[in-house]
Amino acid sequence: MRTRRHVAPSGLESLRAVAWRRFGLELALIAGVAVLGFGLTSTWINPEPILGDDHAVPRVVELSEAEARQALADAGFRPRIEGQWPNAQIPRGAVAWQDPPPDMVLPPNTVVTLVLSAGPAVVAVPDVVGLSGPFAEKIIEAAGIAVGSVDTVRGGQEAGVVLATRPPPGHGRPPGAAVDLVVSGGPGTAP
Repeated sequence: MRTRRHVAPSGLESLRAVAWRRFGLELALIAGVAVLGFGLTSTWINPEPILGDDHAVPRVVELSEAEARQALADAGFRPRIEGQWPNAQIPRGAVAWQDPPPDMVLPPNTVVTLVLSAGPAVVAVPDVVGLSGPFAEKIIEAAGIAVGSVDTVRGGQEAGVVLATRPPPGHGRPPGAAVDLVVSGGPGTAP
């Protein structure tokens, strides 16, 4: 019977084997720490689950109030109206502003604040009483409103001077609306 005799590796070979085994353990330990560090860091930066129920907020600016409410409800958000702002470009009753802005990813049932357009801002009728008619017309047109009818009445000290406006000074008018003038016809007897 033949027996096999176990020959012990030389000292150098056994030292190499131990070094490779140790290097493998160190490499595995480093890789494990890196994976654990990556997981903890990504959880700290973005605590929400990667595949959560969050949705992007739809753009509802320039939609009517009813359309905006429906679009937000369909996306899982709760709309809240916060009043109106004057806006010359967006029609009255349409959404002029939203917060949070479109495409922001948020959890369901988040409140989206909407501000509706009040249409163009009104223009205050300027105070032109006591000015000459042509000069008063230029001031009214420069304010963004138009001159309507010009009524002449007897009375006053000087002819052609504005005695009143209809509506009175300070009242708001839509841009381009007409303002009527009452002008003095000069001294004379009242009818």
